[in-house]
Amino acid sequence: MGSLTKLYHDWEIQLLVLLSFTIQIFLFFTGGLRRGRLNTFLRFSIWIAYLGADMVAVCALTYLSRLEDATTGCDTSRRAVPLSLFWAPFLLIHLGGQDTITAFAMEDNNLWLRHLLNLVIQVVLALYVLWNSIGRYSVDLLVSGIFMFVAGIIKYGERTWSLKLGSFGSLDSHGNLDHSKNNDAWLPPLIDGDNGYPNTVCRGLEWIGELISIFAAHRVGSPSGTMGNDRVLKVLEIKIALMYNYLYTKAPVLRRRGGIILRFISQISMAVAFVVFLTGGDRRIYSRTDIVITYSLFVGCFALEVCAMIILMASPWTWAWLKGRKYDRLARLSWFFFSSELIGWPEKRPLWSNALGQHNLSAWFGVGSEQRRPRSWSFSNNSTTLSRLLDTEYVKADGMPDCLMEAADLLQQQGPKEWPVLGAFLRSMLESNEQDFGYTIVLTHVVTELHLRKYQNAASGMEAAEDNVLVVLCRKLSRYMMYLLVNYPSLLPLDVSAEDTLQRYKNIFRDYGSPGLLDEPWPVGKKTLEEIKEAWMRLILYAAANSRPEMHAVLLARGGELLTIAWLMLAYRSIGNVGFFRISMTNISSKGMRTLYAFYFPEERTLH
Repeated sequence: MGSLTKLYHDWEIQLLVLLSFTIQIFLFFTGGLRRGRLNTFLRFSIWIAYLGADMVAVCALTYLSRLEDATTGCDTSRRAVPLSLFWAPFLLIHLGGQDTITAFAMEDNNLWLRHLLNLVIQVVLALYVLWNSIGRYSVDLLVSGIFMFVAGIIKYGERTWSLKLGSFGSLDSHGNLDHSKNNDAWLPPLIDGDNGYPNTVCRGLEWIGELISIFAAHRVGSPSGTMGNDRVLKVLEIKIALMYNYLYTKAPVLRRRGGIILRFISQISMAVAFVVFLTGGDRRIYSRTDIVITYSLFVGCFALEVCAMIILMASPWTWAWLKGRKYDRLARLSWFFFSSELIGWPEKRPLWSNALGQHNLSAWFGVGSEQRRPRSWSFSNNSTTLSRLLDTEYVKADGMPDCLMEAADLLQQQGPKEWPVLGAFLRSMLESNEQDFGYTIVLTHVVTELHLRKYQNAASGMEAAEDNVLVVLCRKLSRYMMYLLVNYPSLLPLDVSAEDTLQRYKNIFRDYGSPGLLDEPWPVGKKTLEEIKEAWMRLILYAAANSRPEMHAVLLARGGELLTIAWLMLAYRSIGNVGFFRISMTNISSKGMRTLYAFYFPEERTLH
């Protein structure tokens, strides 16, 4: 055991530095995957790596700062001490993170001041290591270390700057700016009627300032923010992907002239440091292993910089900037990277998670004896947390945004709508408790699940194929809204907590059985399914129009939700909480709901 302890002590700093470098490689190549749908294990691995990256780098930097005093007189220390001049700046570079991931969640952005404090502390620590090296080593090593130190400060500063720009405070400040003038004159000219992908990308890049204002909960809706009708959904996907990059990567820094200049300086500094180290004095006095590690760190830094340059070239901003300034050859190269399947944003690939969470709550209420009980039921009869973990599934959202677009078009036409099949149920439900949106979701979900079971043994004479598509669509929509209620209640316009709503109606179903509303006899057929689908679409649009913008920014870290697409689509139509038009649940009054007024004016009498 003593020999193992000594072996670990002798190689501790080498292991820490290599581990820090390995984590950075992992984060670079996996950080951008969060924009799509990830399995739980990979997302958990990225989270652990993100948290561990700073911890490992700080531990290694702290170890280097104590190396002078802790290992005096030891052969191992005499070999390791000189390399503290190089490895300390490398650790600053690691603390600067990678271009593909600066924040794992919005909370990281909002804590940018803490990261700024860490920047100051770690820079002072690295300076202390550099100071202890002065006078003991050759000038070439000192010069190389200084250049790497400059690169490290810039890298760490880029990350802190990105976190600040992505914080809610900065978004709010940006939203207060005047976006009435078009600042997108540098974009390639749009061609009316052109539905090609380049034209669609340009439309996605238009009015980025208003996009940030929308996520900052500032009211927009001027004609300048209105999009054309051609390929609107793809334009919305591009805007969501751009907003993800703005919040969770170094994209906002690299879009600025100052950021580009700093990146150029850091790359030149690293190149000069490597040349000085390569052509410097006698390196035979150092450990061969330490020399190999140092070369590996240099080569790794350059490799990641090359990959970062390719990612930057694959950005739609880079392509549009080059195209707008007639740098055609570079623009073609940028478009090649941008449209590639491997690293770009190809036209056919969704630029959001394209996933619908599914949660079936009807079994919790004991509705239908043949219904499969949730997996979490065997653990606890009252565990909503377990239900979130064990009873949530994901399906593809293909075709859902198109349905929402059609529903929004119908909604904008305004005017009363007849509901021949669902009318009595909807009126009774909304009159009973209009204000409790959670109640509406739960009850409509259970009724939908009950009705859709009838199609499992429906007569073969019906148009089975077409009805089957509607059954699947209705089930997806119903379970998606239950998924949002159970997993992300803060995203929905609830007046009563989701936990209370679920427990309350679970008790009602358990003690009194199915309410009369569940016994509504709906005929089996296409018309019923069409009404169920449209009812759920309108509930989704209502939820989107009244949702909290900051929650959409938070959920972009997981690739975004279908509700985010609906919310953004309505916002660009000036509908919702960031527009000039509101969506209310219904025009009928709730029975038994007494309304109090802060300012209650008497009705004006009209004299005849």
